[in-house]
Amino acid sequence: MDEMSVALKNKGEPTGRVVVGATAPLMEYELQEIVRQSRYRYPRVSLSLKVMSTGDVEAAVASGSVDVGLTFTRAAGEGKAAAAGGVLREALFSVPFVPVGPVGSLAGDPPLPDRVLVVDPDCPSQQVLPHYLTAVRGEAPALMETGSTRGALGLAGAGLGVAMVPRAAADCGSAPEGPAPVDSLPGTVMHVQALLPDSGWLSPAVSAFLSLARRAGGAAADAPGPSAGPVLV
Repeated sequence: MDEMSVALKNKGEPTGRVVVGATAPLMEYELQEIVRQSRYRYPRVSLSLKVMSTGDVEAAVASGSVDVGLTFTRAAGEGKAAAAGGVLREALFSVPFVPVGPVGSLAGDPPLPDRVLVVDPDCPSQQVLPHYLTAVRGEAPALMETGSTRGALGLAGAGLGVAMVPRAAADCGSAPEGPAPVDSLPGTVMHVQALLPDSGWLSPAVSAFLSLARRAGGAAADAPGPSAGPVLV
C-alpha cells in the first residue's frame, strides 16, 4: 500500500528502490546497459545491485531479500512468467558464450586444456566446458573458481586455463596478449531469466526495471561475433 501511495503521488512516474540479485557474468556485462537506461528513463527509480551465486539468487527472491533475481538457464522458455517453487520465472533474452584462452592456444591443433576457470560453479554456462572436456578426455579437468568474469579473463590470458565467458566479455577483453576465443572448443547460448516473488503484484519501480530488462540483450544476441567452433545448447 505504501508503494502504491508513492506511485500515485508522483502522477504514475515509477518511484522507489529495486534490489536486484544477479550472477557475476550478468552483473559485470549484461546489466550495464539496463542500468544506464534506467537512470535516463526512470530517474526516480533507485537500483541496488547484489552479486550472488546462482544458488543464492532463488533463495533471496523467495525470502524477499531481493525484488528481482537474474540467472542463466539452458531452456529458452516462452518469455512469460511461470511459477515453480513459489518463484515466478520469466525468460528475457539470450546471451552467447564463447570459450577463451591464451593467444597461443589458437596456433595449430592445441591440446585439450586440463584446467577450466569457473566464475560461478552453479551457473549452467560454467558447466559446459567441464562436461565437454570430461567426455572427450575421459577424465574431469581441474577447476579454478575466479569469482568474477574479469578475473577469469585475466587468468585465461595468462595461460592458466580456459574459461567460458559472455561474448561481450570476450570482445571487451580482446588484446594482442589475449585472451582470445578458442575455436577448437564449443561455445554455447544461455538464456537470461528473471526470478520474481510469486505475490501477484509488482511495484511500479520493479515493473519499470523489468520493462527495460525485457528489451535488453536482443540486439546483442543477434549481432555477429567471434566464432568458437560448434555451439552446445
